[in-house]
Amino acid sequence: MEKTNVSYRKKPKITVAEASFDVCYLLSLAALGTALAVSGNALWSAAAFVLLCGDALHLAPRISRAAGGAPSVWEERGKLAASVTMTVFYLLLWFYAANGFADVPIGATAAVCALVAIRILLCLLPKSFENGAPFSVAIVRNVPFVALGAAVAALYGTYAGTSAFCLYVCIAVAISFACYVPVVLFARRYPKLGMLMIPKSCAYVAIVALGLMPL
Repeated sequence: MEKTNVSYRKKPKITVAEASFDVCYLLSLAALGTALAVSGNALWSAAAFVLLCGDALHLAPRISRAAGGAPSVWEERGKLAASVTMTVFYLLLWFYAANGFADVPIGATAAVCALVAIRILLCLLPKSFENGAPFSVAIVRNVPFVALGAAVAALYGTYAGTSAFCLYVCIAVAISFACYVPVVLFARRYPKLGMLMIPKSCAYVAIVALGLMPL
């Protein structure tokens, strides 16, 4: 118990500005997900709410801590939840295209599903998200995730010449990973790189908002 408390005391302080951004991010996802559901875009709406649920489990304890609350074990467990839901989010984007406008070989969809399964299994490994977990664990865990993101970006990029929607989704997915990868690789040594998670979150909101755009 004492070890757990020490770990909590070492957590970086959450500023009011950061907590306010997190609240706006979560509310934006909720509002957009609802608007998508009302518009009839059920799959994109589901993707929005999947993303919202995982990120809420991760961010709500941080928002609480910024308001003076005690550290919560859910701050670490939320990272696991968010990692899984981010993966499912991209899988739903893939199926939106594959079951809609894109001509996708069944083998490609099978490969994407395999990447998703591998990524989730790696996330569920014991101690994968504990403080002090080896750097190599984070690298291995994120290899299939980055490959998944590249596949989704490539799929939408294939139709970017004929659809502004596909072009913008491709760009937003690319931006999200361009912000995410440096954090995974270098944030332990350069903590300020964690600020890249802000534009990454904005890219997620943009992706969700694009679901309101006609093909």
